[in-house]
Amino acid sequence: MKLKIRPDTLRMLRNRKNLSQEALAKRSEKMRQKVGIATIKRIEARTETEFYMAREEVANRLAKTLGVEVDELAKKQPVNELDRAKKLRKLGMRQLRVTVDENVSLAFRMVEQLYGIPIRAQIEMAPLFTALLAEGSLAWRRKRLAEIRQKAEELSALGGGNFSFAWTAERALEAAHGEEDSIRKRDVFGRDVDEDTYDLGYDPDQNNPFADYLKELKRELGNADITIDPDAFGIGPSGFPDYRIGAKMLEELTGDDPDAKYALACGHVRLGDIPEELMGEEKTRQRVEWLKSRIPEEELADLRARRAELDELFPNIDLTNLMADANKSEGSQDDT
Repeated sequence: MKLKIRPDTLRMLRNRKNLSQEALAKRSEKMRQKVGIATIKRIEARTETEFYMAREEVANRLAKTLGVEVDELAKKQPVNELDRAKKLRKLGMRQLRVTVDENVSLAFRMVEQLYGIPIRAQIEMAPLFTALLAEGSLAWRRKRLAEIRQKAEELSALGGGNFSFAWTAERALEAAHGEEDSIRKRDVFGRDVDEDTYDLGYDPDQNNPFADYLKELKRELGNADITIDPDAFGIGPSGFPDYRIGAKMLEELTGDDPDAKYALACGHVRLGDIPEELMGEEKTRQRVEWLKSRIPEEELADLRARRAELDELFPNIDLTNLMADANKSEGSQDDT
């Protein structure tokens, strides 16, 4: 049986992976899906017909090497992204393109793995999830505000004629008015506060009520698959706390190897792509080597060169976070 392959589609999928024809052939061999360089060149050189009729085995091997379904090789890919965007707009669709940190990209995949929610659904539901969390944080603050007022009144009553107690209670009640106003305005990050609050050292980029709420919610749920550790992670530039999803599972899957983690984080491997025969603690070494083999040679060499350079500059420092920051500055294009 023979299957159709579009030469332009094979070329585009190869370029997406930053692979030359030679590199694609080498990668297929490493993945035990060997397709010779001559075959790849012959397919891509076909111009007299729309399709190249390849043996089923060749088509399947190319698809596995490129990480796509075999029928993708026969589909015509849009040549002009602008025309494609216009057609989508006419159908009421909008394309979102954002640059995200590799850990965020990996978090989408971990949520899909842990809870069975596809990445597309996560993106589509993100506004609802965010709105619910924002309203939950405001409700949490209202509850705390009521407790603060109650305690301030109790303190004032207990203080009797002692002016210090009365002044402290009065100051707490004044702050409560400001918090009430902030809640009313749906100021979830607590940026709209009195100037003297900032003079006292308050910085919503280091600590804010929304981040506090998420940390408290995580603590109440007690889920080990979600990590929001204030000692390990700070507040990002948007005001949200940094986090990790499925950190323990990732550590077990990758043997805590940085290259293997990178393969997953940058999308060179989907979690569901890991062969069943490589799963289990006793297969950690083989699994790690398989994960690393999915990274293009040039990219892996560049990654290791950057890590070595950082190691020279900071020989006594754990480079894990430094490498994450370096990759964050470059960003990872999310195609989902």
